[in-house]
Amino acid sequence: MTKNKTKYDVPSLKMGFAILEHLSYFPRGKMLTEIAEDLDCPVSSAYRITMALEDLGLITRDVESKHIRLTNKMLLMGQRAITETNLVESSLDIMRELRDRVVDTVLIGVRDGTEIVVLDQVTGVRMFCFVAKLGYRVGVYCSAPGKAILAFLPDAEREAVLSSIRFVRHNARTITTQTALRRELDGVVSAGYAFDNSEQFDGVYCIGAPILDRSDYPVAALWTTGLMMDLDRSRIPELGAYIRECALRISKRIS
Repeated sequence: MTKNKTKYDVPSLKMGFAILEHLSYFPRGKMLTEIAEDLDCPVSSAYRITMALEDLGLITRDVESKHIRLTNKMLLMGQRAITETNLVESSLDIMRELRDRVVDTVLIGVRDGTEIVVLDQVTGVRMFCFVAKLGYRVGVYCSAPGKAILAFLPDAEREAVLSSIRFVRHNARTITTQTALRRELDGVVSAGYAFDNSEQFDGVYCIGAPILDRSDYPVAALWTTGLMMDLDRSRIPELGAYIRECALRISKRIS
């Protein structure tokens, strides 16, 4: 048994996992030298391993501060495995409460690069309502949840995401430039919620707000979506404020 264990021992893999676990306690990230010192690992080895983890999309480096932190990829992977204290289970009752008030479908999702991935939903109660497949992806620049998360990212990370977006014009309302998107995000920060004015799907709206962790990092988004013909535009500020309130309640639960 001991021989087999030694035979299949992979020190780099173990250290890679140790780095990921260590970073989970530091949402704002840590410097490479700090990680190496904390884990008693040579800086050269820590550098090679973190480069590999970065290539896999598991960590990211802030271009200005050089801090290394976890990406949302770990959350997406963990979402498939965890059972009790996960994001979705902490949110479902609030999502149902929100659905009962807005009537339309309520969804929760996370960012993966330049896309939002749907984790779960509570279906609306109208005769005709929007239903998304779990795991469905939508661009961050043309969706309420995407804009809600982008607006509250740290400045350097937001700029990195903006520079990597491949803008596709879905219709005349689609935002197609970084300049226009930055203006939109400024409004999202001021309002606390984001609005999708049928920017990808004609006749479909979204209103969403970010879900924040204990360091105020936007780990997910909560949003409602439905047919534009059913939306009373005069209620958008009211709905946005309530969605933001619900998102803040979820934020407190996961913090």
